[in-house]
Amino acid sequence: KKPGELRYGATRAHNRHMIDFCADDDRLMGVGIIPLDDPAAAMVELEFALESGLQAIWVPHRTAGDKSPGHVDLEPFWALLAESGTPFVLHVGGAPLQALKAWSNNGRAAVRDWMGGGENVRTKDAALMHQPPETFISMLVLDGVFDRHPKLRGAAVELGAGWVPEMVQRLDWVTKIYGRVDESVRFERKPSEQLSEQMGFTPFPHEDVTNLINQSNEDLYLFSSDYPHVEGGRNPIGKFEASLTGQTNELKEKFYSENFLRIWPEARVS
Repeated sequence: KKPGELRYGATRAHNRHMIDFCADDDRLMGVGIIPLDDPAAAMVELEFALESGLQAIWVPHRTAGDKSPGHVDLEPFWALLAESGTPFVLHVGGAPLQALKAWSNNGRAAVRDWMGGGENVRTKDAALMHQPPETFISMLVLDGVFDRHPKLRGAAVELGAGWVPEMVQRLDWVTKIYGRVDESVRFERKPSEQLSEQMGFTPFPHEDVTNLINQSNEDLYLFSSDYPHVEGGRNPIGKFEASLTGQTNELKEKFYSENFLRIWPEARVS
């Protein structure tokens, strides 16, 4: 088979498995996966996923083949997600985890992956892991996807959040300065406003949530533990609580639940 046929055949197999796995427990929220390389095939799979009751769609945070994820051919994909109220998700593994081998070719001995297992994230990989999701989200903003679809929601999960304050500040000044000559980035809402209303980011337990909020705002960040994976830490709630010392209960409630429920309102228990 052609590579595209294999890619979307595997996509359908995964999504059928996820549908079956979640079928017997209404507490579970099924997450489908859809590559964006072939816009027509992505639309077929999205329609199948939504008809089957999946409640989020994981998209790889890399280029869509030779296209930006904000390409006009993918406009129907983002529009359908927005109209259906189905969030998209970025997650570790949605782009290559390892830095280019040349960056680790320093003439010294190879370093170990402290986590073990199959993910093989080493020191230099961890230092650069934020770059692909930051690029992906920046392209969605600069291509006007969030601006055209204010009901579109998304979350970047298990990718850290230390990079988020600088990203939102950079997008604000880039669009302000370059908007003088680039009409495509003259938005009514600043990028920081678009992302605060439409995206969520999960910090790692070792990141200082109060510091992130002070550099940006309290609407951007979501709790996650990565349980039972070792990289989630032995006591993620304790670490987050330490970094939220002195904050109000209202702010903590936003971090632990309300910001998640803004992205997934159907998860709210009445």
